[in-house]
Amino acid sequence: MRVLINRSDAIGDSILTMPMVKILKEKFPEAKVTMLIAAKSADIFKSHPYVDDYKIYHRNARFYLKIREMFRIFNEVKPTHYFYAGGGYLPNFISWLTRVKFRGGLKSRWHTYLFLNFGIRQKRSMVTMHEMEYNLNLLSPLGIDYNYKDKYHYSPEIYLSNDEIEKNANLFKNELIKEGIETERKMVFIHPGMTGHTLNWSSRNYARLVIKFEQKFPEKFLFIISHTPSDYIFLQGLKEILGRKENAFLKNRIYYFNGQKEGLRHYMSILKNAAVFVGPSTGTTHIAAVIGVPVVSIYSPIKIQSALRWGPLSKNNEKVKILVPDVICGEVKKCALRECPYYECMGKIEVDDVLKQAVVVMDL
Repeated sequence: MRVLINRSDAIGDSILTMPMVKILKEKFPEAKVTMLIAAKSADIFKSHPYVDDYKIYHRNARFYLKIREMFRIFNEVKPTHYFYAGGGYLPNFISWLTRVKFRGGLKSRWHTYLFLNFGIRQKRSMVTMHEMEYNLNLLSPLGIDYNYKDKYHYSPEIYLSNDEIEKNANLFKNELIKEGIETERKMVFIHPGMTGHTLNWSSRNYARLVIKFEQKFPEKFLFIISHTPSDYIFLQGLKEILGRKENAFLKNRIYYFNGQKEGLRHYMSILKNAAVFVGPSTGTTHIAAVIGVPVVSIYSPIKIQSALRWGPLSKNNEKVKILVPDVICGEVKKCALRECPYYECMGKIEVDDVLKQAVVVMDL
C-alpha cells in the first residue's frame, strides 16, 4: 500500500492531519505514507516517526509548472491510495487522471465529487468534532473506525533530536548575548501574530501580559516575542507599550524573535525549552503544544473558528489551557462586527485571566 495524503495549506492544518499517518501505520504496518504539503510545513515533517516521505506542492507556481510537478510526484510515489484532506485541488484531478484506484478524502466542492471515488461528505462548518477527528474519519472507507476515546493517543507528533536542540540553543544564546539580552532566565514565549481572519486578542494586551508577568515574578523571565515578517501589524501596539519610558527596565529581557530568519527547525528547537507559550489560534500554537510546551491559547467564539474544532492538541492535556470570550456568539463563519451586541468580544478576556492560566500550566 502506497498512500499519498494531500494537506497543502497552513502549518496548523498540516499538523492536525499527521494523525492520519499514525492510524494508517497501526492498521496497515506495511503501508508507505507520503504527505503532499506546502513548502512552509516541510520542517515539521523532517525525521517524522510515522511519515515516510513528503513532497512539496507549490500552489502559487504557474499552472503549467504545477501540472508538470504533480505528474512527476505521482509518477515517483505511484500511490495506490490518495486522500484529499485540504489545500490545493489540482492533485485531486491528477489522481483521477493517473488512474489511482482509491481516491478518498473530503468531499466538499463539486470537483471533489467528480474526482474522489471513496470520498466522505463532511459538513465541517457544523463543528461537531475536532479537525483531527474529521481527518481521521476520512479513513473509514478503508475499514478504519476512529474512537473518540483515542483522541490523545493519536495527537500529532514532531521530532526534534537532542543534538539539534542543543546546537540551536547555543546559536540562539550567542545571538542574545550579541544583542545585549540577559540569557540566564526561563523563557516566556508570546506570539501575538496570526494568519487568516480568525479573531485575535489586542496586541496591546500581549504587551500588558509581559508587564503583569514582571510584576508578579520580578526579574525571573526572559520574554521572547516571536513573529514572522507578515506579523508586523500585530507588533505595533505591543512595541508601543513596551517601548514606553516607564518600561525601559525590561529592555534587556525582551527579544523580538523572527522565526523565519533561521527557519522553523531552529525556531522549534528554541521554543522547546520555553517555560510557557501564549498565542492565538495559529500554527505556532499547535507546534508549541505538540512539542510539549505548556500553552495558553486565546480563541474566537465564532463557530468555525472555535477551539472545539481547532484547539491545540498535546500528549499532556493538563498543560494546555484555552481562553474564549464569555459571550453567546451566534455567528457561524465570520464576525458580525458592530451589528453584534458583544462587538470586540475578544477584549472580554482579561490580562489577569491569561496570566492566571499561565501560572497554572507552569506549575508556579
